Parts: sequence; structure tokens; C-alpha cells
Amino acid sequence: MNDHAQALEVFRRGPAILEGALLGATSEEASFVPGPGKWTIRQLVRHVADTEIVVGMRMRQIIAEDQPTLVPFDQDAWAAKLGYQEADPFDSLARFRSLRDDTSRVLDALPEEAFERVGVHPERGTKSLLEWINLFGGHVETHAKQIHGIREAWKLR
Repeated sequence: MNDHAQALEVFRRGPAILEGALLGATSEEASFVPGPGKWTIRQLVRHVADTEIVVGMRMRQIIAEDQPTLVPFDQDAWAAKLGYQEADPFDSLARFRSLRDDTSRVLDALPEEAFERVGVHPERGTKSLLEWINLFGGHVETHAKQIHGIREAWKLR
């Protein structure tokens, strides 16, 4: 299996990983604040869904444009101003699944050389499409682990 095929496999697993982390979560659990300044499950899952909008845009820019400049976003401002604290985590999961599946279809159709195309991010530097796929494949796993941790803290409260 080549590098991009393996990366795409991990990338496509994202919705199942997030769904597994949420399985059986209650509304109260999803609203539990695990500590000062920490996000709830509601906020985390909405963040994953909204980040996927950015991910899809960035990847499409890299595919279609020559060395595009990729715009950063302020995740804390998005969380504060876009209603993350009230977001239904299962609705956010559905939105994430739809966005991830759509981007995966775009990526699956690309020739191998497309994965070497690059975008320039002001904070992260120049990265290839393959590097972005790896980064955002891991992004979901990171937040799924956080969700598991919050659920454990909820049980022990």
C-alpha cells in the first residue's frame, strides 16, 4: 500500500472513530465541563465538524490552485460565536460524516502526483496535500481520545 492510500484509509475512518467515542453519550454527559477552560463533548464534536469545512476548502485549494495561501482560523472564536456549547453532538457527527465522505471522494479520484501538491499556511508553513491528509486524519483521533477522557471524568464526578 502506498503512502497516500494508507493516509486515505486513516482519513476515511474518522467518522467511525468519532461515532465510537460518542456511542451511548447522554445529553448531560455531552454538556459536562471537565475542567476550567476545557471544552465539552458538544463543543469538541462541533469543532471537528467545522474544522472539516476548513479541511475540505484547503484540500480543494491545494488540488486546484498553484501553491495557494491557506487561511488560518481562530477555533476559540468559532466556538464562542457559533453556538458550540448548544450543538447536538450527534447532529455534528452527521455533518462531519457528510463533509469527510465528500472530501474523501475527491481525494480518491486523484492521480498519485496530486498528493505532492502544496499549500502555504502562515502558521504551519508549506505542506503537501498528503501531509494535510495525515494531519487531519489524526485530528479526529486526538479529539476522540479527549471525548473518551471526558466520558471517564463524567463517570467519576
